[in-house]
Amino acid sequence: MIKTYTYKIKPNKSVQRKFEEQAGICRYVYNLGREVREESFKKGVNINYFALSKQLTEAKKDFDWLKQVNSQTLQAVLERLELGYKKFFTDLKKGNKTSKPKWAKKDKWRSLPFKSIKTTFNGFKLPSFGNIKVFNFKVPRGELRTASIIKEADGLYLKIVVREENISQERENQSVCAIDMGINFFLTTSDGEFVENPKHLFNYLKELRVENRKLSRMKKGGNNWKKQVKVLQLLHQKISRVRKDFLHKQSRDLANNYSTVIREGLNISKMVKDSKLAKHILDCSWGLFFEFLEYKTDVVKVNPAYSSQTCSKCKHASKENRKTQSLFECINCGYTENADLQATFNLLQRGQSLMEVKTDR
Repeated sequence: MIKTYTYKIKPNKSVQRKFEEQAGICRYVYNLGREVREESFKKGVNINYFALSKQLTEAKKDFDWLKQVNSQTLQAVLERLELGYKKFFTDLKKGNKTSKPKWAKKDKWRSLPFKSIKTTFNGFKLPSFGNIKVFNFKVPRGELRTASIIKEADGLYLKIVVREENISQERENQSVCAIDMGINFFLTTSDGEFVENPKHLFNYLKELRVENRKLSRMKKGGNNWKKQVKVLQLLHQKISRVRKDFLHKQSRDLANNYSTVIREGLNISKMVKDSKLAKHILDCSWGLFFEFLEYKTDVVKVNPAYSSQTCSKCKHASKENRKTQSLFECINCGYTENADLQATFNLLQRGQSLMEVKTDR
């Protein structure tokens, strides 16, 4: 199992200076790699990651400042560019709307990747950075894989990717439940629990409008403008952290109470194309919630088609069964129930059928 540990780096001018210098070099290498590929495309030549890596090795002989950054970090930057072009060509073949990797802007490049990392008695040791002290230091369990220094609104953070052994846990509670995701309610369980949607973004919209209005009145690039940008960044960071805290708590609550959770196999990327619902769906962060849930307990995905229009009693499916957003009334047998709760019953039946098939195999 792959896990990520996040630590806040203790304020250090030397670390801050090295980060800014190396981030600038990485951004330059990324943009140079993009430029070389684009010029090669015009001449009918396809330049890939391996060709760029060889050119980078040769460039180090002429430009000593490239040696300030660890070679594996520069390789990771070129790999990032390669992945961007691979996605571009894959989407192009599928006929999807896509765009080539964009130029890396100075204010947008906020990370440094590392492929090797070691622990120390009070922090971590990174190539070309040396020992880095962090707050609330705790040695990660498992094999250290990669690391990244991330610049956020309130300072630098170190993210450690670790591979842990999958330890099968014997649970006292072997119960199963199904969940139905929604907008009015964040989720509904087949046991009849309704979790209110906290609407994190909408709770801060008024404050965001005020701060954005202040920013619009300032001269772009000025000192006051930069201070106001920092205020907005901190506010967005706060919203993000409040949302993640909620998602972690809800996923942990389900994992503690159920050994298996059955959920809808939603195509979220397609759903957010609906302009009326996009902001609500993105604010709920269903995808991130599913990600948290899947490494905390067993999850079974089922087809959500017509789950809210099919009667769980007589199996009659009709659009007319869904009288309103919240009311389900079967036109065949007259069964009445909350629409979201009714949907979880169908999801539960579908999930249990899948589980039985897997058990038989």
